[in-house]
Amino acid sequence: MIPMMAVLRVERGQRRRVRLWLPLFLLWLLALPVLVVALPVVAIILLAYSRNPLRVFAAYWSVLSAIPGSHIEVSGRRGHHVTMHVY
Repeated sequence: MIPMMAVLRVERGQRRRVRLWLPLFLLWLLALPVLVVALPVVAIILLAYSRNPLRVFAAYWSVLSAIPGSHIEVSGRRGHHVTMHVY
């Protein structure tokens, strides 16, 4: 499953809170033409370095598929708090 949405929440103390819904599927639509053109070039480079392109692409796909469900929290001094959840 490819990540399609991310929610970013920024808190500055008790009063100011910002919540952003980031549609990642729009990013995928923009990146798709570049990836289609770059994929054969990357495969040729991997073959030139004696690497199996299918194994490398499978590893990257595994990492990409593991991103949904990620929950990241960062707290700072003075009550600053940033939270990101990827769906």
